[in-house]
Amino acid sequence: MKFHSLIASDIDGTLIPEETTVIPEAVFEQVRAAYEKGYLFVAASGRQYSSLRELFAPVADQMAFLVENGSGVFYQDKMIDSAAFEKDVAIEIAKFVQNTPNCEFLADGEEEICVIPKSDILLHQLIDIQKLKVRVVADFDELPERIMKIAVWCTDGAACHDAAFKAAFDGQACIAVSGKAWIDFSKSNKGDGVRNVCRLFDIPEENTYGFGDNWNDVTMLDTVAHPYIMETAEEALKQRYSNVCTSVPEELKKIVRKV
Repeated sequence: MKFHSLIASDIDGTLIPEETTVIPEAVFEQVRAAYEKGYLFVAASGRQYSSLRELFAPVADQMAFLVENGSGVFYQDKMIDSAAFEKDVAIEIAKFVQNTPNCEFLADGEEEICVIPKSDILLHQLIDIQKLKVRVVADFDELPERIMKIAVWCTDGAACHDAAFKAAFDGQACIAVSGKAWIDFSKSNKGDGVRNVCRLFDIPEENTYGFGDNWNDVTMLDTVAHPYIMETAEEALKQRYSNVCTSVPEELKKIVRKV
């Protein structure tokens, strides 16, 4: 399939409210319409591939997945590009987070999420609320060999820890707030991921669209030619971009109709 354009969209807070697990049927309809008209729709998220594919099951083979904030690209159930931390760097970050009060970490490997929970509250958050499959490990040596992302759940809010994490690991990781209580450490970012997808599918960057709502979407929105920020985003983000979006499916419909 030859694609002439790319449409990348964040998931949590953009396509669906944070911590929900159902994609509206209207999104599936627009993904199908985009595919038929030569647009590659890309789900760009901090989530793992297995979680995203399950979310988009009805249209999963008609789109691509930019996972772990840009660290991996999947298309038609195959990983076609990836980036991962050196394990010693990932463990250094994980230990720092583990020693930070009110913070818990998740180490995302290519096929699993591993945690060393400080309390049962983390497992409730991940398993019961976010419907994730996780493996509890006893120590850091049991973490996956290839760690594509470390996600941090901050029970007192991401804003309380963002600056400290960036000061500690500047230059070693891409660090961004991804939700009210979440901060992500990744080897790549969504902007790099979009550029890689364009390269892999030979799509001109001038034919790219992006939708996001948070600071971990900024690199993606700064990369695409046509960025859209959600109406629910922070005021500073809405001031940064001219296109403010209230409904991604409605904007997708307008974009696809241009052809």
